[in-house]
Amino acid sequence: MDDDKLRVLIAHMLDHPVLIELDLSHNVISDRGARALGKLLNGHSQLTKLSLSNNSVRSAGAHALAHALTRNTTLLTLDLRLNQLGDDGAGAICRALLRNATLVDVVLAGNELTEPTASIMAQVIVQNNVLTSIDMSCNRLAQVRHNHILYASDMPINQSINQSI
Repeated sequence: MDDDKLRVLIAHMLDHPVLIELDLSHNVISDRGARALGKLLNGHSQLTKLSLSNNSVRSAGAHALAHALTRNTTLLTLDLRLNQLGDDGAGAICRALLRNATLVDVVLAGNELTEPTASIMAQVIVQNNVLTSIDMSCNRLAQVRHNHILYASDMPINQSINQSI
């Protein structure tokens, strides 16, 4: 599925918001499609699970999704693995997690993330009391992992978080 076909699907979903799981993995969805999904998530759907793994979402698409996450009250699981979010896009998602009170499972694996994302995610681990699972595997975090996770572990945190870093 490409962005144009996704936009048609979303137009129908806006009129009939009953779908609760949407798996769009392994397609050619880019930032345009992610922006359309952001509009859907912005109070116009009942989605509890969204998977966009292995697409072409970059920073701009991540920013659109992050904006929607600050307002969304239904999404529980978001899978963005194997995209090209980079630190800027993943940072936007992490900042949204500081405000989102419903998302429990976030997958950011394989997005070329480094120290800036690890730093923001450490704040999320400390401040977000809803998240129970964070997957940041297959990124470039090996060297920075310990400093930020140790910082987070020194703080009173959500003890139920399952970290995969």
